[in-house]
Amino acid sequence: MQTPAVSSGSSKISRSDDELTHGQFLISAGIFEGGLLLIAFVMGWVTGTNPTLWLQWRSEDFILGLAATLPMLALLAICMLSRSSGMLQIRRFLRETIGVFLARCRFIDLILLALLAGVCEEIFFRGFLYAWISAWNPVLAVMLTNLLFGVAHAVTPVYAMLAAFLGLYLTALVASDSTPNLLIPITAHTLYDLVAFYVIIRDCRRHEQQTADTAANE
Repeated sequence: MQTPAVSSGSSKISRSDDELTHGQFLISAGIFEGGLLLIAFVMGWVTGTNPTLWLQWRSEDFILGLAATLPMLALLAICMLSRSSGMLQIRRFLRETIGVFLARCRFIDLILLALLAGVCEEIFFRGFLYAWISAWNPVLAVMLTNLLFGVAHAVTPVYAMLAAFLGLYLTALVASDSTPNLLIPITAHTLYDLVAFYVIIRDCRRHEQQTADTAANE
């Protein structure tokens, strides 16, 4: 995450401190997402639910996953253009937390982070949790799965609601298919996260530049 492909130009932290914090960021992301994957397989074994039962490679489903990203990206664009207090709060939070780390990422780091989130979260929430609960009550499965998905992303109340809404959409990609394939939401989730990372990086750098320009004019 430190080298030039995505990172040139923005460090205000000393190099040694940046390296340490950056490593901790990557490790934390890996532990959290990997933990979800581990829970999915352990609980799947306990409950007799195979979390990857619906996962298989089909080129047409991969293309559907790419197409399914478009509505999510449209929502992202609307949120980034919004001047509402809730959206501005989310943008500020993301800049001040993960933005400074993402801005120092190599391209491969961003791909791996997006893939880690897309694979691990979809296998846990859609592959295990939704599949397990839907065997008893499909409506409850949709509600509970996406409520927990929102809670897992609850950096602010508005962000939690948006995450729950996106989770509902990702669940629909599986629930509405007569031959469900986790490859579709995994692809959509991964590509969305990758684009969102770049949007956060751009917003972070633009804010830094505006702050520097304001300070220079005072």
